[in-house]
Amino acid sequence: MDKTDLVAWINSHVDEWKNYRDSNFQEDWREYYRIWRCIWDSADKTRASERSRLMSPATAQAVESTVSELEEATFGRDQWFDIQDDFADQNPEDMFVLRNQLKEDCEANHWKSSISEIMLNGCLYGTGIGELVTEEKTELIPAQENMENTGIMQLSPEEKNYICVKIRPVLPQNFAIDPAATTIDEALGVAIHDLVPAHLIHQGIADGVYDDVDFGAASVTQDDAYSGEKSQIPSENVVRLLRYYGKVPSHFVNDTESDELVEAIVILINDTEVLKAIPSPYFMKDRPVVAYKHDRVPNRFFGRGVVEKGYMMQKALDAELRARADSLALTTHPMMAVDASRLPRGAKPTIRPGQTVLTNGDPNTILKPFNFGQTNPVTYKESNELERMVSMATGAMDQISGGHNTLGGMSMMLGASIKRQKRTLANFQEEFLVPALTKASYRFMQFDPTRYPVMDYKFRPSSTLGLMAREFETQQLIQLLQVTQPDSPVYLIILSSIYENSSIANRELM
Repeated sequence: MDKTDLVAWINSHVDEWKNYRDSNFQEDWREYYRIWRCIWDSADKTRASERSRLMSPATAQAVESTVSELEEATFGRDQWFDIQDDFADQNPEDMFVLRNQLKEDCEANHWKSSISEIMLNGCLYGTGIGELVTEEKTELIPAQENMENTGIMQLSPEEKNYICVKIRPVLPQNFAIDPAATTIDEALGVAIHDLVPAHLIHQGIADGVYDDVDFGAASVTQDDAYSGEKSQIPSENVVRLLRYYGKVPSHFVNDTESDELVEAIVILINDTEVLKAIPSPYFMKDRPVVAYKHDRVPNRFFGRGVVEKGYMMQKALDAELRARADSLALTTHPMMAVDASRLPRGAKPTIRPGQTVLTNGDPNTILKPFNFGQTNPVTYKESNELERMVSMATGAMDQISGGHNTLGGMSMMLGASIKRQKRTLANFQEEFLVPALTKASYRFMQFDPTRYPVMDYKFRPSSTLGLMAREFETQQLIQLLQVTQPDSPVYLIILSSIYENSSIANRELM
């Protein structure tokens, strides 16, 4: 196999995918990131004479509110997923054991925090992407051993080997896919490129995970890992890694002359050398990448996020706040109109409390207070309306104002918000959570069959309502409880539903 030809084949495809992604999304994604973190940039000016750098946190609040609702809906219960058992199986205990075992393994590898970060990426950029990483690890566990010829037990660490499956968040800026594809499975391939410390590659070569190749340091620019920071990542001891999951001609990874496309894993370092090129080692031949759209865009892989929805209102709100701040600088701070010909030579006509101003003549005719009138108070009130419009655009109804603070108005707005959040939750569960758990079960079945017997696992998310939706539904149940007779069977059903929606620690006992 000629590795140079493989590098050229991979780069020729991935470079085209990167160009499509960068030309269509890169600048927008950078601005969305700055809006979320309230980082000012000269490119974000709304007019050339703008001096203020104020940024409203309205969109940042909408992002955090949406992520918290998704997290609460997904992980609000202790059992955040379930495994469906065969209807004919009379003993469901085996499924309970497997579910608890998989849940324990996922949580031990920080799936919850990783999925929360992927949700955040989905809200910011419109698409949440995760990479499944399967590793064999060794951990030390406390144990006892008998000292020879003494009968005394002493403590000594014992090594334990185990298989772990992690899910790693991937930024859309570091992800490339065939532009014609709308899902990961139908694409020719997908590529994940990012910067990693060089010592991890050296360790992988020493362990036999990677081929032993010569590579230098990567030429790092701010485009590689944009974070709104002014300085770039130091290039010493950093390499650029590209992981390609998809189809390649068979002769690149097999000892054949065939050009038939086969599923493979190819890892390039610094875009020049091949660290690994093997046929897909997974028995289901699936790609270890999952993704979901926060909001669907028809016939496109990349979706629409919270920041994009509220972008126009955020820009209008920033323009309003900055214009008011610029106006306050002219109307609040004192200014003087001065006859410069009647000031002493070398005088500096600056104004400060307690200052003595020397003039050649009557100060009343030489100095005159000067201002540009008063700032219109209506502009600040308009910002409240713009914040409400940001909430309308994003569906994050943390603040309800503008004539909607009646019970009926709140119910209508909360109902609309809850419907939109459930729509996003359905996308997340169908496109991301269930496929991720299914692929993780494939890895455990293949590499740890003693703990995970081979069978067809059917996963079902045990999601609940988000916190705001649960509070809204609890209010409705309490109102219904007030008009129900205590001796009615319905009374206990409603009471049970209120307990289920509550967040108290002993609700199961109650």
